[in-house]
Amino acid sequence: MDVLIVGASAAGLSTAEALRRLGHDGRLTLLDAEPHLPYDRPPLSKQVLAGAWEPERARLRGQAQLDALEAEFVRGERAVSLDVAGRAVTTASGRVLRADAVVLATGLTPCRLPGQGGLAGVHVLRGLDDALTLRAHLTGGTRLVVVGEGVLGGEIAATARGLGLEVTLAGLGPAVLGDQLGPFVSDLLTRTHAARGVRLRLGVAVESLEGEGGRVT
Repeated sequence: MDVLIVGASAAGLSTAEALRRLGHDGRLTLLDAEPHLPYDRPPLSKQVLAGAWEPERARLRGQAQLDALEAEFVRGERAVSLDVAGRAVTTASGRVLRADAVVLATGLTPCRLPGQGGLAGVHVLRGLDDALTLRAHLTGGTRLVVVGEGVLGGEIAATARGLGLEVTLAGLGPAVLGDQLGPFVSDLLTRTHAARGVRLRLGVAVESLEGEGGRVT
């Protein structure tokens, strides 16, 4: 049986490894929109963003481990449609990949705000290239506003503050990571951010972005 896995990050790679471990000897194809080999995402908002790690250190597996999977990695091809009945995936370039089984492991898409399009200085952080672009801007910048008080927002705020930037963290929740960790731990994190100089604007919604001369203000 041929298996096509859409998404070659942690979930997709783990699926491929589990299939081989359970004895699957058919064709395995992993399709991913990014050009990179599978890498770990949590370090992107911490070690990679801070410049403590080179991007290669975030790779999930070495080349020998990937070769042992005997899988085809189709990189830099974004899936745009799925024919469920025909078990076929079409990519942005028009390529059609067919298999006996299709696994969707694409992850999430970052939220975007009204007015974001076309403004320089606005970033989302999902992939490795996002982290490297943001890092390049942080090293030459002085101020950062982070929208979102969840895990990723809290980590980016802490990393940027460690790099010496003036950081403002805004979000709907009353405390940092309140939805994930509960009141006791989230209150401790909130006070820690404040003690380290992060300006907190919590319990408020960011409605839109404003700019001047094509750059966010």
